[in-house]
Amino acid sequence: MIAESRRAPFLLLAVAAGTLLPMQFAVNSALAGELHSVTLTAGLSYLVGAVALGIVLALLRVRPNWTAAATAPRWVWLGGVVGSAYVVGSVVLTRLLGAALATTFVIAAQVLTALALDHFGALGLPRRRMNRTRTLAVLLVLAALALRLWGLR
Repeated sequence: MIAESRRAPFLLLAVAAGTLLPMQFAVNSALAGELHSVTLTAGLSYLVGAVALGIVLALLRVRPNWTAAATAPRWVWLGGVVGSAYVVGSVVLTRLLGAALATTFVIAAQVLTALALDHFGALGLPRRRMNRTRTLAVLLVLAALALRLWGLR
């Protein structure tokens, strides 16, 4: 865990990353509208991202440790598959629900899943058990989702 005094830059990075989520939804949704294919949109999105990351890795002169990669658990290689499904789902949801409602649902699902992964220490994460604070966070996320769905009419 990061020391309390050094968390601020990482929290700001999390906020910056979070702002990219609805933008990604909107951009991919627009591309899917032009291409008339959600799957092709996801593929192109990953291709462009892979090229951009390749450039960054080349500029940083990163040398992969292929031995470590070869001995890693097999399940760690599923990130691309999960990410592809995520992109396809986000495109479909954004086109049907709009960016705000789709993002609200995705964030709620992310928080609930993240808390479960932490609680059980799944997928190689350190175990962080549910407690009152985390339970309150779940209730607030669900309340935000309900407010977004049904609002104050």
